[in-house]
Amino acid sequence: MSKKAGYDFWQLLLIIAGVFLLIEFIFLDVGLLFLTALGAFGLYIGKRSYQSTTGKTIFWGGAFFVFIAIINTFAIRFFIFIIIIYFIWNWYQNKGKNNVSRYIDITEETIYEDRVIKNKWFGKYHTTEEAFAWQDLNIQSAVGDVVIDLNNTMLPREESVMIIRHLVGNISIIVPYDVEVTIDHAVVFGDIDVFDHQEKNSFNRTLQLQTKGYHSAPQRIKIYTQMLAGKLEVRRG
Repeated sequence: MSKKAGYDFWQLLLIIAGVFLLIEFIFLDVGLLFLTALGAFGLYIGKRSYQSTTGKTIFWGGAFFVFIAIINTFAIRFFIFIIIIYFIWNWYQNKGKNNVSRYIDITEETIYEDRVIKNKWFGKYHTTEEAFAWQDLNIQSAVGDVVIDLNNTMLPREESVMIIRHLVGNISIIVPYDVEVTIDHAVVFGDIDVFDHQEKNSFNRTLQLQTKGYHSAPQRIKIYTQMLAGKLEVRRG
């Protein structure tokens, strides 16, 4: 599956799951909607006073209520089921390819190259601790924060590509001042803070932004991001 086809698949899947989630909350199970609203209120109150023990308790209590409400919906079960089927299908399609030896034969056209950055499903996912060799990025994670600092790598003098698929949390991308950017972002619900463009509480939003000098810049990067809920932040640094 190509990068664009895979991106479109996840975008369609997130939209379908989001629609099912809304239908179930509004028309099928109002109790789950109440539980989610109660949890969201706890998150809001707890975040405002998160420095205190009471604030932390309220915040994580609200997160627990939201988690219980969402995990009990048909939409999330459908989403998880499709993900399992997707990975099983990919495994079936690639099981023959995975038997290829990792021995590198320089007489062949294609060589094996392992990924520098691995997928991490939970927790904070970041590249800010040490320098890394640049490879076009295609990463995915589930819950937590994703931080990519492009100051810790050397981008080639050509167009680079970064694809990030994330379920819940924040995505932060730090871009050097001499690198131009094109951003293609899709989110079911969340905030957007890209350079001087800001949007709050966007719903089912697809956004494309490009810096002015992109086409003439020697170093430029295309960034595709997709998430269910959370904030995208892209800034210079």
